[in-house]
Amino acid sequence: MSKYEVTTLKKGLQILELLKEHDALTLTEITKQLELSKSTAFRMLVTLEEMGYIQKFNHHFEINHKMFSSHFEKRTAQDWVALKSPYKIAKDLGESFYIGRLDETNLVMTQVLNAPFTEPAREEIGNRSLVHQSALGKVILGNLLPDAQKEVFKKLSLEKATNNTFNDGHLFVHHLDVIKKQGFAFDDEERVVGIRCIAVPLFKNNEVIAAIAIATPVERISRKNIKLLTHKLVEGSVKIAREMEVLS
Repeated sequence: MSKYEVTTLKKGLQILELLKEHDALTLTEITKQLELSKSTAFRMLVTLEEMGYIQKFNHHFEINHKMFSSHFEKRTAQDWVALKSPYKIAKDLGESFYIGRLDETNLVMTQVLNAPFTEPAREEIGNRSLVHQSALGKVILGNLLPDAQKEVFKKLSLEKATNNTFNDGHLFVHHLDVIKKQGFAFDDEERVVGIRCIAVPLFKNNEVIAAIAIATPVERISRKNIKLLTHKLVEGSVKIAREMEVLS
């Protein structure tokens, strides 16, 4: 050990490095892997969370990627926010509207519009979740090329966000095949209890680059209107792709 080494700082950085290697870990998992006492690990996790470097979801801790976003990522997010067509699509649908993209095993929000759909919900842009936990993530996964899909599967841990999260590893590929064939993904309280979501892929040069979605309280998406809402989302995806093509 160097005489200049600051032990507490080193342990804090080790926690950050560990969380960068994994999507999310519990307190127990962190203490075991770093051989820390629970009290020490807990104090450090609370400190890192208060400083905004990590965030807690249910009993799991994960990196707050907003704190480590590169200049490129910020520019990319700003480009999504600058698109005009999502505002018109959100107003037509009348529901909270989302655009998300894949980042390794995470789904990252790049645009969020809530009523009255005139300003982006910037506090939500950059939020992350495991890609299998939402309709947005699953519709992207389902439309990836086979090799790219396999690379995500190698790293993906099918952790539940709610009791409804689809996490059957044996049936997951089949589940994604169905999503690809039907052209949309639907999650029924899989990411957030009380919320249903419909998502469709966004293509550029015949390659899926993102997904768009609406999320509503459960009673506002039903068998009666899901077909109409999906149709409007597909039309919206085409409009966004056209706008991006014009701007590129």
